[in-house]
Amino acid sequence: MGRAMTGRAHSVPVLAGRPRDAGIDRAVVDACVELLAEDGRPGLSREKVARRAGVSVMAVYRRFSSIEDLLVTVASTPMSGRRPPPDTGTLRTDLVEMVRHRIALLARPSSRRGAAELLAAAAGSDRVRAATLISVEARRVETLSVLRRGRERGELRPDCDLDLLVDLLEGVVYYRLLWRSAPLDEASVEGAIDSILRGAAP
Repeated sequence: MGRAMTGRAHSVPVLAGRPRDAGIDRAVVDACVELLAEDGRPGLSREKVARRAGVSVMAVYRRFSSIEDLLVTVASTPMSGRRPPPDTGTLRTDLVEMVRHRIALLARPSSRRGAAELLAAAAGSDRVRAATLISVEARRVETLSVLRRGRERGELRPDCDLDLLVDLLEGVVYYRLLWRSAPLDEASVEGAIDSILRGAAP
């Protein structure tokens, strides 16, 4: 998600006839994610974000006219550590690698809280929700590409519902970690994926 639930890269806006400093933009986004995890959405302010990012308050005000603008940018910014979908040669191993990587991105309690706070903000803002959905769709496209490749190799039934499989796989990570705050170890990941694949096997 944004750094916490993210999706796609976006072009660097132009400010006063010159490109905006991407380093400041990233520092502001990172600071916002940290503060969401620490103070939650109600405690977020552009002044706090500026202090945490080590930039001037005016720099934040010039870039973001409101906290909603800032949250839209967070939701639209790719997570650091993101990488292309794996291609190991077998569907099961691809999915285990993919799920393991997504778990690692949410391993810290602060990362999970930041993601949960961004989801809460999306529930109250159509713009934040739209940016979040774009990020979610980007992850779905990645998972669908892995599943389609497995189906082409004959590892899934031709008639299996790939969208449903994506929902089940994403649920393994996000329901368990974000909503239950329950641990998800290697054995649990492999067991869940094996159960899902058995239901879609040829």
